[in-house]
Amino acid sequence: MIDGVSQWRSIKYDTLSPRTGFVYNIDSLSNHGAIRDGDWKLIKGSPGNWNDWYPVPGVDDQEYQSGSDADDLGPNDYQLFNIKDDPTERNDVKEKYPDVLAKMKARLEELWKGEIPANFPKGDPASNPKNFNGAWSPGWC
Repeated sequence: MIDGVSQWRSIKYDTLSPRTGFVYNIDSLSNHGAIRDGDWKLIKGSPGNWNDWYPVPGVDDQEYQSGSDADDLGPNDYQLFNIKDDPTERNDVKEKYPDVLAKMKARLEELWKGEIPANFPKGDPASNPKNFNGAWSPGWC
């Protein structure tokens, strides 16, 4: 099982997964997150520094266009995409589908409550690459 949803039948019988959604990320430190449910993807806050659209490899007739206005998003802003119809996430459709937006926001908030905070331990001098022939190590193994 992964996240409480058994994948065994899908693996054994080569059938579709019973899973219809998943968490891309939930990050309280930067107050952003993203989830998927079926064809829908919800992003809260900025998705990061790489917001431009990149052409699909092997498809020649694509014109480069800047991505969404994600650089201008605040931590409480949302974007909603139908990734089946818009796999490159160019068209934020939250205004067109307020019911989907509300459902996805509620699901993200529910998942956020179960977030396990990130663990960023302090650096350990024993992990210095000079101690391991130039390779990084956590220092404890």
